[in-house]
Amino acid sequence: MVYHIPGRTAVNVTLDTLKDLKAKSPNFVGMKHAVNDLGFVSECLAAFGPDFRIFVGLEELSFPMMAIGACGLMNAVGNLCPKILSEMCEAVWKNDLAAAQSLHHKLFEINQAVFFDTNPIPIKYMMKRLGILPANEHRLPMVPATPEMEKRLDGVLKRSGLLEADKAA
Repeated sequence: MVYHIPGRTAVNVTLDTLKDLKAKSPNFVGMKHAVNDLGFVSECLAAFGPDFRIFVGLEELSFPMMAIGACGLMNAVGNLCPKILSEMCEAVWKNDLAAAQSLHHKLFEINQAVFFDTNPIPIKYMMKRLGILPANEHRLPMVPATPEMEKRLDGVLKRSGLLEADKAA
């Protein structure tokens, strides 16, 4: 698989590149797509067919990308609310797009919060805040969330129902 994340690699994978990889490697089966480009997902599926496995790599595109044919997702929000995210995937696979869309909207603010700062700064804070991680540690040059960011993320967790109001204060 290819991990297509030009925001971190400064390399944009093209359809020609994927075709070349597919022609040269019978083991090349898909990609994790972390780009806001649903058209490219459709182009890939048209070129390679439904057996080409595309995994969603941007949280807020989880539902839309799966709705057009991505087979699953790999995202940080699954660490915060795996049940809701798995229910959304199941709804898409059952072709219950209304239920999937509803869950997408329920997750939307959390999905956006992951990118309030450089990932994984926000997700690690939220995981620590919910007791999922024992410590909010980062390797330099990354540092923990600022107090202002913590307050903003606490608001997201509170509005999502993941953090009780009395614990957010």
